[in-house]
Amino acid sequence: MALTLLQIPPELISCILLYLSARDILSCRLTCRTLYDLSGSSPMRYLVQMERSAVTDDVRPGLSYPERLRILEKREEAWEVLDFRRSVQVCVPFASTGIYDFTGGAFLLGTRLSSTSRRLTEGYSYLPLPSLSSVGDQKLEWVKLGLGVQVLDVGLAVHEHDLIAALTACVFLSFLLRKADKNISFERRMTFEIQLLSFSTGQPHPLAQQPIIFITTKSVLLGHCNVLIEVVGDFLALLITFPWARNENEGHCFEITNTCNPFAYHVQLRSSEWGAYSYFSFLTQDTLVIPNLVRNTLELVKIVIDNDDIPRLATLCVLNLPPLTRRASIVRLGCRAEPNPTGTDPLAIPAPSSRPFRDRAEDAIILFHMMIEDVQLHPGQFHFPDMRPFAFIVHRRALVEQIPAAYRTCPPFGSTPEPERAPVPVPWAAWGVAVTRWFEGDPASMRWITTTAGQRAVTMEDGIPTPIIVRDFNPYAVRSIRARAVASGQDGPCDWSAELPNGNRMTLKVEESVIAAGSVFIEDVRSSLPYVEIVTWAEYQYEGVLIDEERILGLKVRIWRHRR
Repeated sequence: MALTLLQIPPELISCILLYLSARDILSCRLTCRTLYDLSGSSPMRYLVQMERSAVTDDVRPGLSYPERLRILEKREEAWEVLDFRRSVQVCVPFASTGIYDFTGGAFLLGTRLSSTSRRLTEGYSYLPLPSLSSVGDQKLEWVKLGLGVQVLDVGLAVHEHDLIAALTACVFLSFLLRKADKNISFERRMTFEIQLLSFSTGQPHPLAQQPIIFITTKSVLLGHCNVLIEVVGDFLALLITFPWARNENEGHCFEITNTCNPFAYHVQLRSSEWGAYSYFSFLTQDTLVIPNLVRNTLELVKIVIDNDDIPRLATLCVLNLPPLTRRASIVRLGCRAEPNPTGTDPLAIPAPSSRPFRDRAEDAIILFHMMIEDVQLHPGQFHFPDMRPFAFIVHRRALVEQIPAAYRTCPPFGSTPEPERAPVPVPWAAWGVAVTRWFEGDPASMRWITTTAGQRAVTMEDGIPTPIIVRDFNPYAVRSIRARAVASGQDGPCDWSAELPNGNRMTLKVEESVIAAGSVFIEDVRSSLPYVEIVTWAEYQYEGVLIDEERILGLKVRIWRHRR
């Protein structure tokens, strides 16, 4: 005789429920009293709260489900009202450079030899930061590591690999003997290499077969270069751009490197136009979004590894951005998302704090920040062009959904099922209005890159002092505040605001925002991605604010003055 579900022992029913999604667990709670009680246990509530908070569990031993649930609920309660439960001030006792990062529970700064040295970055220092879930006070100490060579930039994979990848540069003289006149000429050239180091120890990474990987050699005459490094799974993506190079063959260098293999491969980007590329961001472990400044598009590309084991990029989709007028041009189009996706292999090290979970990469938002040059045309008059800053937010998932279904079903790093051809760009109105939210003149997103974590973004108004503003794009948070607005008597989908008990102000933003057409955009730029905004009642003397999974970092700039 077949048994019904409720005839199974409750312990087995609980085990079965653990394999359900959060949505299915909530559905079970509505069926009968027995399933309601079983679905209300700590493990089930933790799974539901994980879904609402868009986090994934690292399955660390030693923490019970009630403890995990308490830590997660405590974090969400603090973010919901922007309750700063603890404030710690830390000095920077060394001369820092422009290199910085904020990820994996650590804040990193590039360092010089000394405050009086004019030499460029020759190492880095990082500060492990305390967690709300940590027991007792932690002593905050900077960890300093020197590499003895110029460092151009670093990429971090602290959580996944305990890895820091440092791009270094070394200048040398190249001599050339010309047979025609038998004269010797020389040229200053620069060698670019990647050093793969363990983040926690500063020693060569134990999983790297070759801890120093040669990338390329370029002429010093190309001038200043911009660098972006991202590590996901076993692959490191490196983009080096030379803003002053007018030769498309020298203007950029894009490399895909296997961190466990001593080879780096030059990968050709689709466009060879000068100045087209300067940023990229991973969407999944094998797909990237690469903004194209020249064509005003977002290119979604896939890393494909054929039988020769050499990676290449296959363009899957091209998304148009709002069309610009003839007098406007993009001079900067950057992007950043935190955390990065990870590979399919288990994590190499435990989580960097006692927190048992981390934000889900696939649900994270991507912040795109744009600087558009607006050339004022007046006959007979010369005007310096106006620089207009813009920023927009979109979920990683929303961009992945724009990839054709046939490509989304391809195995990771596998070839595309159809012959590759240049895709037809998707018009902005067909994809962008409902899934993005645009902001004009957001100063924080232009000055700092680490201003998003998961589905939250932090910013400040221009000027000092100013309040801190946190925007939460989690659809569950939006739904919760919308229910609160309806309960307060609001009728219809419109913006709603309320003062919180701690004096901060909460605002639900669901109405469509519009950036009017004019000298920059041909048409009105409409966007309607809903979000919840918290603005602090207090004002702060910060030059900038950064954010990670559980803290906000306020920066105060100190100017070094030297006595002769």
